[in-house]
Amino acid sequence: MLRFLAVGGVGPARVAKLRDAFGGVAAALEADAAVFAEALRVAPGEAARILADARRATPERDRDAAARAGARILGVHDEEYPHLLRAAPDPPAILFVRGALAAAPEPAVAIVGSRRATSYGRLQAGRIAADLASRGVTVVSGGARGIDSEAHRAALRSRGRTIAVLAAGLHHPYPPEHASLFDAIVEGGGAVITEQSADVLPRAELFPRRNRIVAGISLVVLVVEAAQRSGALLTARIAVDDLSRDVGCVPGPIDSALSEGCHRAIREGWARLITTTDDVCEMLDEARTIAVGASENVRRMSRASDGGGRELRKAHPNKRGARSGNGSSEIRASAAPAGGVVRPRSPDAERVFAEIGLATRAGLDELEQTLEWPIQRIAVATLELEVGGMIERTVDGAFQVVC
Repeated sequence: MLRFLAVGGVGPARVAKLRDAFGGVAAALEADAAVFAEALRVAPGEAARILADARRATPERDRDAAARAGARILGVHDEEYPHLLRAAPDPPAILFVRGALAAAPEPAVAIVGSRRATSYGRLQAGRIAADLASRGVTVVSGGARGIDSEAHRAALRSRGRTIAVLAAGLHHPYPPEHASLFDAIVEGGGAVITEQSADVLPRAELFPRRNRIVAGISLVVLVVEAAQRSGALLTARIAVDDLSRDVGCVPGPIDSALSEGCHRAIREGWARLITTTDDVCEMLDEARTIAVGASENVRRMSRASDGGGRELRKAHPNKRGARSGNGSSEIRASAAPAGGVVRPRSPDAERVFAEIGLATRAGLDELEQTLEWPIQRIAVATLELEVGGMIERTVDGAFQVVC
């Protein structure tokens, strides 16, 4: 895949075509030019050019660059590849990952918004991000100035987990002044990811591509300050139109141009009005079936490989010793093991897990009475446990520990 992706005019969609046509990308590399042309539906001359360029490519450079950045490389069919992203219409063929990236779906919320955020926007983004992180929700954003960075920093202040999705390569963090923030994210148990090779410079056309990954690994997208035409609204539309995910918008002052996009999305009905963290947690609970379904789909794939090269593959460390972040045990512990089961990461999930194990019947109502927590807080904790394979629903809607 690294060889083909190094060729001009070849992206994830064409790599997927080759994988489907030949049963694997390695087989496509050895294919006859005429058969290759038919598979990609290109002229024979174009097929010959792609094959020649791919065979001359030097994937070792990408692997070495990733190793220098402290990253590992995941292919779309590696077991560690995020299940939710694999189910998206246009998943990256390759991910370069620093830090801990769980395969099983996480209770994750993307918080996106204007780079030129106002003090009001920063306050609201930070407030909600901190509250979510303290409840065990992973905060996802694009690492940009403004709302993105405020969301990442608020999650870190709450000792929570956050994921930054970059548009450029890991050797060129953008904006450059956020390099220390990205290091802090990795050191704090989160992840910094990109589909671009480590030496790729930031370019305008890469940012919309980045946005689909932000939406793809999140169960819910929250927009805080967005003008009528903005990258944040693009991320939100991808979530709604391509991924069937829910979107929420925080309202702003009625005369603020930076909130016009949020107000319009709410008025048109494709985004919800969000004023509290509980509003977001309610949306997360409603996304439970998406999370559980993605994990079940991948488990079925792993049990029923078709033998055509499309089975899940266990990712191996780079031979030159690329490591995940700083290699700490805390960071490694938060990543999903090969089976996709995630141990409870948040204190809320640990407490709820204990209560379910002790209760005669553990439905939401019973847990609410026992814990004296809001339903939304309990729902997020049970979502973490359910997608991690630690609890399951009974026929009467209660929860029970998976033995």
